[in-house]
Amino acid sequence: MGISDFFNLFLIIGAVQGFIFIFATFSLRKKIEKPILFLNLFVLFLSLNNLQSWYIDRQDLDADVLDRFITIPWYILIVPMFYSFLIYYLQIERKKTPLIVVSITLFIIALITRFLLINAVDNNRIEISILKKYHLVEDVFAFSYSVILYCMSISVLRKHKSLYSQILVFDNLKWIHLFLKLGGVVFGFWVLAILLNNFSNQISAPYSYYPLRFFSSILIYWVAYQAFFQYRLLKDRIKLRQLIQKSKFKSDNLSIESAPKTKLTYQEFALYVKENNSFLNPHLSLESLAAELSIGVSTLSKVVNSKEENFSDFINSHRIEAAKKFLTTADFDNYTIVAIGLECGFNSKSTFYTAFKKSTGKTPSEFRKLNKT
Repeated sequence: MGISDFFNLFLIIGAVQGFIFIFATFSLRKKIEKPILFLNLFVLFLSLNNLQSWYIDRQDLDADVLDRFITIPWYILIVPMFYSFLIYYLQIERKKTPLIVVSITLFIIALITRFLLINAVDNNRIEISILKKYHLVEDVFAFSYSVILYCMSISVLRKHKSLYSQILVFDNLKWIHLFLKLGGVVFGFWVLAILLNNFSNQISAPYSYYPLRFFSSILIYWVAYQAFFQYRLLKDRIKLRQLIQKSKFKSDNLSIESAPKTKLTYQEFALYVKENNSFLNPHLSLESLAAELSIGVSTLSKVVNSKEENFSDFINSHRIEAAKKFLTTADFDNYTIVAIGLECGFNSKSTFYTAFKKSTGKTPSEFRKLNKT
């Protein structure tokens, strides 16, 4: 298998993978929210672009040269769909326009221009060299527009955190930051392809685009799955947070209105933590709780250790009990286990799974299957 065959195989596999992703994500959701819609369009246009590239590269080299220009510029819409997804994911569409109309208009203009030129060449009104020059102009334009939206995405994340502060409560957005960093590599390959197409006698299209198509496809399909998971996790956490704030899962015991400031028993401490849902705070520490109770850290430490239990185990035991209630209630079967763990106070999936297995001897998924009500 030659390098050309390898990349063509990768393109068709990637396109099929993209179509499967789109079908799966649409079928899994009763309602298609706008973030999911633009995420799927993001994958769709990449998949269509890969499928088209695969078809063109497989054409006979002796075929009419004009046939290689009869294409649809799907690549113009790939980055705009990601930018639209980002704006809707951060829930700032009222303050930052997703530029959907602008992007579609530019795509239509490029499409019409290309086919008008193809028709003119086919009717011998202009030379094919003009069409080739237009192909370069279109490539540079798509690159420039994509870079603009890429920079706008970075600007939104870095300079406008106040616009999406409520999202940062549930998602630190590290996965998006990583994607944008790697996206810079993709643009580097794109620049390289443009330069090779115009200044190299040895390497030209389609070979000049192979690194770009390979790396960008892997990156985009990865971020698509990551984004779908993160969006579902975000929605689940927001709903769970609302339920918890309504005190649906609070204890029926009487809450302590004001914690003792000079003396504190273990029972009073345990009741305070439970009644105030202090354990739901993933950043809870012995120091912060001592300050909240207006007692010394060493005093609180002695209270906790009086039952031969360290602070971390005590807090995690309450988090696990809260998680058990969600995992064993049928109303919460559609909520992800990770969302339940995070909203019960754990700061990561691994911490939740480790603590839960240590306490129950089972993973959260195993526990859910065995204890459904």
